[in-house]
Amino acid sequence: MTGDWRDFRPAIWVAMLGVALLILLSSPAIGVIVLGGSIGLLIRITQRRRALARNPPPSKSRSKTRRRK
Repeated sequence: MTGDWRDFRPAIWVAMLGVALLILLSSPAIGVIVLGGSIGLLIRITQRRRALARNPPPSKSRSKTRRRK
């Protein structure tokens, strides 16, 4: 998670696919299902961003407590 618009790229791509299917197919049901999936993906991304904002992951750098020989 980067914390900017790039987090939402998967949802944007799925939404574009859903709109393309709505335009190209005579039955809009498949496009609507894909658009619903993009909305669900958007909700999951937002939940993950909020959870990471509350509990940031531990830093990968070495901590102050190093083992001594």
